[in-house]
Formats: sequence, structure tokens, C-alpha cells
Amino acid sequence: MVTIDAMYARLRDSDDGVGILLADLWRLDPGPPPAGPPPARLRQQVAEVVGNIAVHWPQRAMFAGVRTLERLGQITLEHDETYVLAMISALGDRGEAEPRLAAIRADEELRESLLWRVFEVEGGGEVSLANVDKFSHPDAGWSTCLRTLAADGTLPRARLLDACLRALARDFSAYRAGFFSQLYTALAPAPAELDQARLLRLLASGVPATVSFAARHLVAADKAGGLDDPAFVGGAGAALTVPAKGTPLAVLALLDRIQARNPLLANDITAVVALGLEHRHREVQQRALALLRAAGATAEIAERVELLEPTVAREAADWLGASPSTVDQPSVAKPPGASPGTEPLAGPGTKPPGGSGTEQPAGPGTEPAAGPGPQRSVDERVAALLAGETDPFEIERFLADVAAGRVGRDLSGPARRVHRRGDDGSLGYAVAALVLGEPPKARGTLPAERIRELHRLAGPPRTLLATPTDASGWLDPAELVARLAAAPQPPHHDLVAALLRVHPGGRAGALRAAAGLPGEAGAAVRYALGGPPAPIGDRAVWIAAARSRAPLDDDPHLLAAGLGDPGQGRAVDIPLRVTEHRHTYRDGPYTRSVQWSEPDLRTCNGVADQPTVLAVRDWPGPGWIPWLAQTWPHDAEVFCGEALGEMLGAAGTERAYGASAVLDALAVHPGRLGPLAAGVLAAGLTATEIGPRTLAAEAFAAVVPPRRLDPALLAGAMVTLAHHATASRWSSALRASGAAPAVADVLSRALPRLPRDHPGLHALMATLHEESVRAGGVPVSPELRAWLAGFAGSSKAAKTARALLAEPA
Repeated sequence: MVTIDAMYARLRDSDDGVGILLADLWRLDPGPPPAGPPPARLRQQVAEVVGNIAVHWPQRAMFAGVRTLERLGQITLEHDETYVLAMISALGDRGEAEPRLAAIRADEELRESLLWRVFEVEGGGEVSLANVDKFSHPDAGWSTCLRTLAADGTLPRARLLDACLRALARDFSAYRAGFFSQLYTALAPAPAELDQARLLRLLASGVPATVSFAARHLVAADKAGGLDDPAFVGGAGAALTVPAKGTPLAVLALLDRIQARNPLLANDITAVVALGLEHRHREVQQRALALLRAAGATAEIAERVELLEPTVAREAADWLGASPSTVDQPSVAKPPGASPGTEPLAGPGTKPPGGSGTEQPAGPGTEPAAGPGPQRSVDERVAALLAGETDPFEIERFLADVAAGRVGRDLSGPARRVHRRGDDGSLGYAVAALVLGEPPKARGTLPAERIRELHRLAGPPRTLLATPTDASGWLDPAELVARLAAAPQPPHHDLVAALLRVHPGGRAGALRAAAGLPGEAGAAVRYALGGPPAPIGDRAVWIAAARSRAPLDDDPHLLAAGLGDPGQGRAVDIPLRVTEHRHTYRDGPYTRSVQWSEPDLRTCNGVADQPTVLAVRDWPGPGWIPWLAQTWPHDAEVFCGEALGEMLGAAGTERAYGASAVLDALAVHPGRLGPLAAGVLAAGLTATEIGPRTLAAEAFAAVVPPRRLDPALLAGAMVTLAHHATASRWSSALRASGAAPAVADVLSRALPRLPRDHPGLHALMATLHEESVRAGGVPVSPELRAWLAGFAGSSKAAKTARALLAEPA
């Protein structure tokens, strides 16, 4: 133990900051008050520390020192929200329980008043009760502390229980609200301690976990014989909207018991149970239907038949004596952002992945075609890109405007503001840099190097070769020849980009027109169009020409020159492989482990001007992704291979900021979608966040039904990622796609390759059942039927297997 005077002397005579003082003050000898005045600026320094620890968790008991100084009359602070958050953050220590316990036991004002404000302030980021407890040792967190103090009588138990329920009624996020429901449950209230009025109000919470919490405790009250039946029936309807099935099923079971003992409530109960037919989960619908059938509630069932899952709708229609004609397959719409000309394009040297739709590119000598939406002026286009637009066609037109000298200085003000923000890896920064004539910072990809190349170009206005003539990224062959004839010495990266974009249609006529093009650029263009080989000088140019000439075939000319990597002389044919990793480490007295998955792909030492070679590159920010995906319109595999790590992160615990952009790009890519594209889609369909998962469902509807992506490839990718994925998320995303026949096709191929005890398997089997009924029959497959026949017993999976075998093919 030390004295306050010794602390002050240390603060005056050493380089220790006030934070060091606060961290030690909880050990202060409660002896005599200080002999002299506090150091100058002590209050200001403490207030600065309080502001900092309210945002950043120091993992040490610094706030106990703040309270010590206040109680000794050395400082006075405002007890505002920042003060409360600092208390949450640093009243205790991450690894030791004693500092927080000692501080509360020794401080009457804290016990009686200030402490209870932690139930009123949500916090966020690093500092909240939920986050501090999550990363503290289990016996040192807030929850353990509060339970300890309630058990020994330091804190009133009834007030603690009431404070938890009041906190849950506030508009806190699900993550932070979880602390209070877990604390309340850990306190194990007896039936007599349950505040049914507050618990009933929590049934209408917007946080599903809170609704489940309230329902569990109300069920406990019922088991103890003390439930207020009329009040529960009046509030139970809200609980039937919880997405997970457990809470609605428990509520329906409780309503059934109430009706048995209280027939006067039958009509009210029927009205509530009917809401269960609107739930998305089949088991909830089935349970509600059974209760309504027992009650003879014909009208309530008939009104909701079209909302039911196909198998439940069939059962309801049979009972009603009607035909389940309302159970039709939803129409499959193109996802937002899909534009004309995005279908696979067939032509010489191209192996289209399926489908027959093509759109002819613009003819020779034409301006680039307008993208979706109205035509823009140069200034409008620049303003949109500075504001964050990432449409690749608009970016290409912007580069063409810059090269032609059409971008003036009128937008230098907005460009300067974007440039000052300093996000030098963003697309917006690169656009701003070109407008201002400043050197762009991004590099490492072909799009980034094209911007850097354009900045370096000097001289008169010019026409770029690579500006596409189609919104999907294609370049008309005749237009390429005409541009090269007018400017036979193109910049290096511009030539590479142009060769990769050459449309497979109309090449024969363009080849005849290219006969007189001079130099290596002319020879490479002729080769890309199907002409004869020539000596290889610039490797990147000839690789681009070969990958455009026959994107999915090996190229003998390049192989003879020693360019044998996939994406050079060899076709890109890379199987999907994923490696699971586990890392175990010590955290104080605890052993923790983390698991993650990484793509196990063959990569080469690629460079920016060889974007057809799968390489380990710095993955760009989200704004670059749509443009990067269009670099090689013939094939999406290299793009998907380089995006796969990002997507596996999105399916795990990481927040993958580029996942949505990757899925949007995949949905509209005009070229081949192979095993790596299937891996990207399979990972997206099990993404942790709902946004990317929804986009993955839209991408599925865009690429699988028309067989732009082979269902067998997607099924194989799902099997490869099965141990990394969450089956229930796959299930919900596939059903959200609205493409029942394609979903049934994919699952009928994937399921027989999974073990019968795979976690979450029943969710996928139930999805196969419902989507098969919706599509008109279970896919006929000997492998599937043999796999289904191998289930035995009474598990949900076994029951669903038998139901599937009983369905017509």
C-alpha cells in the first residue's frame, strides 16, 4: 500500500503519466488525506484519460483511481455518459477480479447510485459490458463480479434483476443486449422473482435473442403454476415472428396448454396461433396448422395457404379439400445491376459455359456504347466517380475522357477534397489524382497500372485502345483495328487491356482489316484475332493475345517460348482446394484456439500486366473490384481465385468489405464461370453477414438456372467448403434465390457426397424437400436415392429422407 502523497511525488518527479497513477490508485492506503495540493492540471489530465478509456479499453483498473481522487476531494468530474463508459471500461482488470470488487465494496456512492447507470448506457466498439466481458477472463468480468456482490448481499438482488430487464427494454444492439439477458439467467431467478409484466413486454423486442429469453422465463413461470394466462395470450403474437424456430415452437406449445386449461381464451388463442402459419420455418407452420385443425379454424388456414411452405401447403389444401394451386414457383428475376449483353458470348476460340444469348458489339468506328441509364456529360461522370460510383464502363469512359483532354479543372474542388482524405489506395483517390494531375498511389493490378500509365503520358490528346464498346467490358475487334491503325504505338498497359477485351464475334473481318498493322502490336492483334504467330518480344502483350485468341485452350506458340504457366501458354484450369488451419495459444491461465480456412491454389509470380495468371497480389479496396472483374471478360476464374480468400473470410469470422462487390461482379460476368467461381459463390451463400448472403442468392439466380455456372461445379464447391460453411445459412440463402429447380438440382448432387452426420444436414435436406415440391418433383438420381435410403431411426434427417423418397420424381 502507498499514500496519495507518495503518488503525487512520483507524478511530479518522474516521467510517469497520470494514467500510471490511476492504474495504481486502487491499491491506495486509505490513511490520511494528502498533505499538499494536487499537481497542477491534475483534473484536466484525468478528464483526458477518462475520455480516452471511455472509447479504448485499457484492460486495467484505471477508473478505480478516478473514484479515489474524487472521494478524496482532489478532483471533480461531470458524471455524464463518457464517465459511465469509462467506469464500464476500467473499473476492473481484465485478468483479476479483486480491483472491481474492492472498488464497489469501498465506495458507497458507487454502490448506491453510479454503478446502476451501467445498465442505461449501451456503449459501442471496444467499450461495452458485453465486449469487456467477452475478452476478460471468465472470473474477472462484470457478470461474475455483479453475481458475487449479489450473493454476499453487497448489491440488492431484486434491484439487479430489475435493472437487467429494464436494460433489455432499451434499444440496445443484440450483441450488447446479450450481456443483460445472460446475467439475468445466471442469477437464476425463482418463479416468485420473475417480473411477468416486464417479461411480457420483452416479447415485442426487436432483438430475437431477447424475445427468446423472455419466452423461456415465462415458460418457467408456467411450469411453476404462476403464469398470467390472459396477459400471455395478449402478448404472445409478437414472439411468433422470431426467425429461429425454437421460440415460436415453445410459444405454440404454451398456448396449447393454456387452451386446455382455460377454454374461455380459445378464440383469442386461435387468432394468435394463426400467426404461426406466417412464419418462415416449416416446423412452426406444421405445429400451428395442427393446432388450428384441432380447433376447426378453417377460415384462418384458408387465408394463409399461399404463405405456407410447399409441403405444409399441400397438407393444408388436403384438409381444406382444395387444390394447392397457389404453391407456384416464384419467378426468377435478374439481380439488380444486370445489364444487356452480360450473357455468355460464343465465338471462335471460346467455349461458352451454357446459354445462347449474345449481344453484338458496336460496329467499327463507333463511339463506346452508353451504359445503363442516361448519357452523362464529362463533368457528371467525374462527379459520380468522385462520389463513389464504381461502374467499370463509366471508369473506362472517364479514362478515355482524360486521354482525349476532355477533363477540365472545373471539378478540381471536389477532387481536392477526395484527395485530401488520403485514402490513397481507393479508386476515388485515383480518379481525383488524375483530375488534379497528381501521381496516383495504387498499383499492383492492371487497372491501377493503367491509371498510372495514363498519368505519365504526355503530348497531344489520344484515343485509348482498351475503351470497351459494350457495357459488359467487350471491345469490338473491328474497332480495335481501327484505333490501332490511327495510333500504331499504343501505351503498353493499354494494349494489354485491349487485347484481353476482344469480343469473340466478328474476328474474321477484323483480321483481314488488320493485315497492314505495323510492329509487334499489329502482329499481336492479328494473333489474337486468329492470325499467324510471330516472334515474341513483349511477353505480356503476347500472353494477352493468346488468352484472347483461345481463352480456354493451351497455346502452342507460347508453350514453345517457355511461357508455360496457367494463364500464360496454358489454359487456366485450377481445381478448388481449401486448407483448414487451427492455432492454439495460451491466454493467461486459459488455452484458446482459432480456426480458419485458406484457399490452397497454385499461384505464380504474376505481375500487373499478366492479369490472366493467378498470383498473390494485394487485394484492392471494394471500389476497384467491379473493374478488376471486367479485366478479362472471357473468363472469371483468375478474378475468383484471387477473391476466394476474401470470400472465405466473409463466411468465417472476418468482416470482408469486398464480398458484396465480388458477388455483384460474379453475377454479371460475361465469361466462363468455373470451379473457382463456384467456390466464391458457395462461400458467399454461407456468409456471416446478411448483406453478402442476399447478394449471393441473387447471383445464384443469375448464373445457375441458365447454366452459366454448372450446377455440378457448385455442388462440388459446397462439398469442398462443407466443413467451413454453416449449413443453415446455405439453406436460407438457396431458398431466398427463388430458383427452386436449380436449388433442387444442386442439392441433389451435393448431399450424397456429405456424411449423414454432417452438422446442419437436416436444414439442407428440408430445403431440398421444399424446393423439390415447389419445382414439381424430386430430381431422379440413383446416388441421391441410395444415400437417402441409408438413413435409419427417428431423427429429423431420417424422417426427411423418408419423406423425400416418398415424393414423386
